Amino acid sequence: MTVVDTGPVWGRSRRRPPTQAPPSADVVVIGGGITGVSLLHWLQRYRLRAVLLERDHLAAGASLRNAGFLLAGTAANYAAAVAQYGRDVAGEVWCFTLENHSRCAALLASRRTGYRRCGSWTVAASGEEAAQLREAEQLLREDRLRAEWQQHPAGVAGAGHGALFNPDDGVLDPVAAVAALADLAPAASIVEGIAVRAVEPSGGRVRVDAGSIEITAGAVIAATNAATAQLLPGVAIRPVRAQMLATAPWPHRVASRPAYAHWGFRYWRQLDDGRLLVGGQRDRAVDDEVGHQAVPTATVQEHLDAHLSELATGAAVTHRWAGIMGFSDDGLPRAGAVPGMANVYVCGGYTGHGLGFALSAAGATVRLMVEGRAPPPWLDSRRPSLTSQPR
Repeated sequence: MTVVDTGPVWGRSRRRPPTQAPPSADVVVIGGGITGVSLLHWLQRYRLRAVLLERDHLAAGASLRNAGFLLAGTAANYAAAVAQYGRDVAGEVWCFTLENHSRCAALLASRRTGYRRCGSWTVAASGEEAAQLREAEQLLREDRLRAEWQQHPAGVAGAGHGALFNPDDGVLDPVAAVAALADLAPAASIVEGIAVRAVEPSGGRVRVDAGSIEITAGAVIAATNAATAQLLPGVAIRPVRAQMLATAPWPHRVASRPAYAHWGFRYWRQLDDGRLLVGGQRDRAVDDEVGHQAVPTATVQEHLDAHLSELATGAAVTHRWAGIMGFSDDGLPRAGAVPGMANVYVCGGYTGHGLGFALSAAGATVRLMVEGRAPPPWLDSRRPSLTSQPR
């Protein structure tokens, strides 16, 4: 495996002006990815003194290291979600992500974030998957949600078994999206380079220990996703690695829309300048793709190369990278109060679909904290697992 560049194709976010952390705040947000800046957006509405602490730079984690897909639903297709969670919950989750997309569009469409609502393809890699996707289309239509099965979709790579068109999906540049939301935050509310070691509730307040810096807050929200268990061991979010590659501009259009295949374990996208992004293959080495090491591996990258050769034989690889996602045990996010820790909240565990959930999940977390309005039961951080089949 020849490594050209181990950084994501998006580049890193720009450094913000140096800012000192205040000794106290109404709310401390820990983590500067899409969830953290979304929380700041919602907290502004309540005129709360909020500060976001990021141990590295904004979008340094999974928000930097993804394909920029803004999709409806969960990692599973709608038929699989209905079987897993039941019809009502699957429908609620789908509508929640559609609402999230609309909110993202309202905030980001007029900014330089590469946002487009172009739809997506879920490609059947086998007859079995095709049958389930046809069932998904029927269920979606019955629930008045949009989808269209096409047996012979034109210009869709690998779609010999057909594909499901999802017209409400979109794409963006994830780093630019985080930066755009951060630019809407109050001045001096974001502090980079601060690693939080511990949060300790005491006497109705929460002490935030960041080594040489200590902050006392009325509440703390952990937007730490894959790193959540390191800070809050009682929260059931585990780290899972995802890998991708990118190519030099390819002269032929091989992917007009983002695409998923093989039950979501293969995904690809072609940028406007012709560069191809190819990701997934985690199922080839499930036991190895866990933990906090964001390093590409030869096994998965070789499978990504094989997929790339099917899409664009001879395309030159320029980037190979890995990122660490936060997975929940049932594939649904966890947002709300942390059991046993007064005034401490969590928002994360998106199972690889953070862009599809984060903005609205952040809003649900803030409403719970400020108004006492409970999130949907399927989103509540204190819920029992909704399935015995972890993805």
